[in-house]
Amino acid sequence: MNEIRDTRGRILFAGTFDPELIARIEQPTHVVRTLFDIIGELATSSAKENVDAIVLNEELLATYSDTAFDAIRRVDPFPIIVISGEKHNYKLADISVPQDTTSHRLLSAVVNARTQPIAKPELDEFDIDEALGFTDQTKTTPDGNSLGDVDLVRMLLHNPSNFRTTLLSLLKEQTDWKFCEFVDDETRVPHNTQFAQLRYGHQEHGILVAIGPTKEEIIRWGRWTSCWLELHLRHRQMKLLAYRDELSGAWNRRFLSACLRREINQALSARRPLTVMIFDIDDFKQYNDKFGHDAGDDIIREVVRLLQATIRKGDHVCRIGGDEFAVLFCDPEPPREVGSNHPTTVEFLAKRFREQVSRAHFSKLGKDAQGSVSISGGLATFPWDGTEVDSLLRKADERLFESKRHGKNTITIGKDES
Repeated sequence: MNEIRDTRGRILFAGTFDPELIARIEQPTHVVRTLFDIIGELATSSAKENVDAIVLNEELLATYSDTAFDAIRRVDPFPIIVISGEKHNYKLADISVPQDTTSHRLLSAVVNARTQPIAKPELDEFDIDEALGFTDQTKTTPDGNSLGDVDLVRMLLHNPSNFRTTLLSLLKEQTDWKFCEFVDDETRVPHNTQFAQLRYGHQEHGILVAIGPTKEEIIRWGRWTSCWLELHLRHRQMKLLAYRDELSGAWNRRFLSACLRREINQALSARRPLTVMIFDIDDFKQYNDKFGHDAGDDIIREVVRLLQATIRKGDHVCRIGGDEFAVLFCDPEPPREVGSNHPTTVEFLAKRFREQVSRAHFSKLGKDAQGSVSISGGLATFPWDGTEVDSLLRKADERLFESKRHGKNTITIGKDES
């Protein structure tokens, strides 16, 4: 079993499990009864009691599964969350295993989950053009005439988030079908309709369903539709490649400059503050020198993963150098803490992230490496610390170096330190 275990952190079990399963696990284990007990264990764990995985019996999730996942992630985003059961449809969990799983399979699943690439924003869920402020005066709304291929090209270039809607509208105009829609799979195909798989090569784009066409007609239009959907997908993929860091899954320096410029303009218009944090990993070169570049890459990926689990939905993580990162705290939603203001909430998030890194276990550094990695950073807030991209980043960078001078493992916030 040693060949699949790369960490000695604890595994927490919540609910009812076969005692033999738990007894065969060589790592430290602890069994509790409820989800509230799990939260308590995570909240009271010290840095020497790292939790690698949390195994939940799916019976505990019957009432409030989403709430449970969110509560666990807020306390400690690092552990792998495993669901033990037969449903396997919990999107917020990392992995699912059957109730009759063995200890070997369970530990293998945890290790595999930890080595998976960082999840990246789904193309249909993230509007990069909106985040970057790519807007122009090009007209993309219909002008009263029939839609055509030129309208689709305009949507690709200037309004890609509405491309599929325009494509469907064009189909309806050109065919006069009584009903026409895109669906995800055959289980959602309405009765008494013709349908065609939307496939380009090995890429699936869903199903085109309609009332009115013959089978040959919908297949022909389905091929035409597939070509446009493939072009739309590749256009978005290429744009994302230009603004994303391949190693970590974070955004890159190009994204930071463009997005920060847009966020400053919006903050100025809305008369609200905006904070940016720049941080790096303390003494990062020593990990590459001692453990190899694979270990260094693993640290970068895990740090980004921890940060993405800590920040809010509208915030952005950017990798701007080897081990240097920037975070845009620009979520427009109200603070989660009642009565807190923007800087206070951001300071809390930054401190919590620093603490999570300091207690994390990085498997490629060996079993005794827990607590060996730390970060130093600096925060700057618009408009007090700067009113443009360069001045804000420069001030945050100055405070990063101030953190280094004060002994590292520190985040400097104005004149105060944390």
